[in-house]
Amino acid sequence: MKHLRSQLLVLLGICLIPHLQAEPRTFTSTDGKSFIAVPVKVTETSAVFKRAGAPNVTVPISRFTLDDQAWLKKWAIEEKKNLIPKIELRINTNKRDRREDNAYEDRRGEFQFEIEIENEERNFDLKGASATLIALGDYMYTKGEGVVMERTEFKKIDIPEGQTTKIKGKLVQYEYDKDGYKHGEKYTGYLFQLRTANGKIIETRGSTARIENDAELILKFKQNEHFDERTFRSKSGSIRR
Repeated sequence: MKHLRSQLLVLLGICLIPHLQAEPRTFTSTDGKSFIAVPVKVTETSAVFKRAGAPNVTVPISRFTLDDQAWLKKWAIEEKKNLIPKIELRINTNKRDRREDNAYEDRRGEFQFEIEIENEERNFDLKGASATLIALGDYMYTKGEGVVMERTEFKKIDIPEGQTTKIKGKLVQYEYDKDGYKHGEKYTGYLFQLRTANGKIIETRGSTARIENDAELILKFKQNEHFDERTFRSKSGSIRR
């Protein structure tokens, strides 16, 4: 219960941060009337304001003085730079794994990731985003050793509001034997991270919670790098090919 309470407090604190940072400001209409509020959302034609002890109110931007209109437009630009958009990720590995013909233990497999990213925001186009895909595998020659089977970087991902885009990883083919004469590589999982144009993390998705928790370590891996599967620590001088 104590742990749950701590998690709730952290989440609550995160939710409150934007409101704590926003400063109330006096806005003046073209007919000389003024009110104090905090902007919540600004579009090309209107602005939503939060007022102390009152419901949010939406006002056409044209109703404000030219100075206030310019300030609201600048605020909207800065807000978009800092926005972490709401997105929906759908990740398909397209993994196939089968016993090799005319071989008692050998298996052959392949994967090619297809990742759909849906921009669920309204009035916000995701522009210039980047992403990293890392596919991990067992290095069958050495117990407890893993290998990076794929590392792909995606640049300049643009997704208009309410739209979906699809990105594809490389086609990776592999073969292995895990029971007899152990050899080859076997796919075990993935890590995917999507970031805004200025590098803020939108979402980190792993095939397991453990991979997500160690994302910071895994993102340092290079293509074909070997690592300790228990600690996700790189093995020194262990990049193949």
